[in-house]
Order: sequence, then structure tokens, then C-alpha cells
Amino acid sequence: MSTTPAGDVRDELLRAAVAAPSVHNTQPWQFRFRGWVVEVHRDRTRELPAEDPDRRMLFLSLGAAALNLRVAAARLGYGTDTRTVLDRSRPDLVAEVELLAPGPETEELRALAPYLHLRRTNRQPYGDRRVPPEIRSLLELTARVEGAELEWAEAPARRRWLQLASSDAGVLDDLDPARSAERRRWVGGARAGDGVPRSALGPRSERGAAAVRDMAATPEDENRAVATFEPQPQLAVLSTRHDGRVDWLRAGQAMERVLLEATAQGLSTSLLNQAIEHDELRWLINDPLGPWRRPQTIIRFGYGPLVPPTPRRPIADVLLACPEPEVPPKQGSDGRGTEGAS
Repeated sequence: MSTTPAGDVRDELLRAAVAAPSVHNTQPWQFRFRGWVVEVHRDRTRELPAEDPDRRMLFLSLGAAALNLRVAAARLGYGTDTRTVLDRSRPDLVAEVELLAPGPETEELRALAPYLHLRRTNRQPYGDRRVPPEIRSLLELTARVEGAELEWAEAPARRRWLQLASSDAGVLDDLDPARSAERRRWVGGARAGDGVPRSALGPRSERGAAAVRDMAATPEDENRAVATFEPQPQLAVLSTRHDGRVDWLRAGQAMERVLLEATAQGLSTSLLNQAIEHDELRWLINDPLGPWRRPQTIIRFGYGPLVPPTPRRPIADVLLACPEPEVPPKQGSDGRGTEGAS
């Protein structure tokens, strides 16, 4: 076995990683190869201090990229060991994905590989067809495999509650100049390599609030076509038991695995994270009659039309060079360094 993956292997891994969803499609990640370990780094120039002050959504995005690395590695015949990194000397390094011999979950992850580049955030209206119970159960199990829980909002009152919380969050967003400025930077218009282009915003709701995030950032974005969205959206809350950076990374991997499995089952998906981004609204996402968990994202499922992909950065832009190893000074015959000797 060579000391590092071949160039085509590295390229395939990176193409999969950058296909992951990220908040406002900021793609806030960078990667470095150290032997057979892929390091996942945060890119601080692409973070959202106003909209994502505690960096929850940043770490969900990084977790999604790590899951895509695992899936791509499985397609190439490798197993993986994923480790969260908390190292003050390397604050931007958040996770490591080590390539190993195939393991027990390699085949399961390999089955998701065809959907890495087919997954889309679909903000279009969905049809009235309900997700079958067996697929719902499969998606619940998929989240559980990654250490998270997926809870379906079955009761109409519960769905309405989630929509109201999301609507309130949208009002708070619009009243915050810093959030609005960040959104204008990343959303709307034509986008070449990142951000959410106007073509991916979907239509405006014809009948008030709908279970889809309206991310319009400019008057031009507001002037979109209108459409009628499904009156009974199919929503589920993905949550974890605890609520820290390790849990956010785990939730990101669970979220992406659920999204890929949903794509494999012919489902359309979109995310409603606006209420979770506000501390004063996040606690309202919990089911008052259910077990107390930490909500990390709300996912809308259904059957919608095909939509084009959003832009992605070239893999060369996200690849960090491996630093040159330190060379120790030459040793003299007495064991002392010769630096400075004539």
C-alpha cells in the first residue's frame, strides 16, 4: 500500500465532499491529505457570524462533508474511521476521516454513492403523495445509525407549530441588518461557484407562509413567480441527545445520510433551519409530549419536480497543501547541532 492515495482517488473524494449541503451554500470547508487520513478543516472566511453565531450550522455542514467522504471512500473500496478533533493548537481542524480496509458498513455506504451528486435542496412545491410508512421507518433507522433521532411531525397541530416558529424566525431575520447583509452576500442573482442563485430559490407562496424557507435577499429576488405549496407538508426533526460541537458534527453526518437515503428512495428534500438558528425559538421545536432532545435541523420531505444543482467550488480551491516536514538540524560528532558553525 502506498504512503498516500493516488491523485484520482483524492479527486473523487474531494468531489464528493464539496457536493455536501452547507448553510447558504457557503461551502465553508477545506481538506488536507496526510497519508491515508483526510483532514476536514473549517474555512473561517466563509462563516456567518450574524446568522450562525454559535457555528451550529457550520459544523452541520462540515459533518455532511465528512459523511460524503465516507460514502466516496466506500465506493472506492475503503472502510473509514471518522474522528472528531478538538485541538487548540490546530483550531481549524475539526475531523479526520482515515481510509482503512473495508469494514461492516462499507457496503451500506457504497449503496448511497450513486446519489452523492443527485441530492438537491428542492424549494419547489411538492405533490400530495405521502411518504410510505416503510420509507419513513428506513429514514428513522438511517439517522439512528449515525447517533441521531429523526422524529416525524405527524399531528397537524405539531406541523403548524413548526411552521409558525419558522415564520417567526423569518421575521426576526428580516429585522436584523447584519443577517440581511450576510444573506445578500451569499443569496440571489447569478452564482458561479458558491452561494444560492436566484434560480434555486423556488417560487413564493401564493397563500402566505409555507413549509419552505424563503431566502430572498433583494427586491429582485422577491419578484419571483408564485405557486401553491402542499397544505400538509411532511416534516421531521433531526435531533441529538446533547448539544455541542461534537454533536453538531454527528448531526451533520446523520442529516446527510438521511438526505442521501431519501434521494435513493425518490424523495425531494429541503431544510427549514431558521428557527433553530435563533436561541429564543429553538426550544419550541421540541415535541412537548416527547423525549427532550436537542433539535439540529428540520427536514421537509415529499415528491417534487427535478431541480438543477447549485454551483460548487473547484476542488483545487478547497485542497490545503501538506506543510513541509520540519528538518532537524545536523548533528555534530558530540551530538550537538551544527547550526551556526563555520
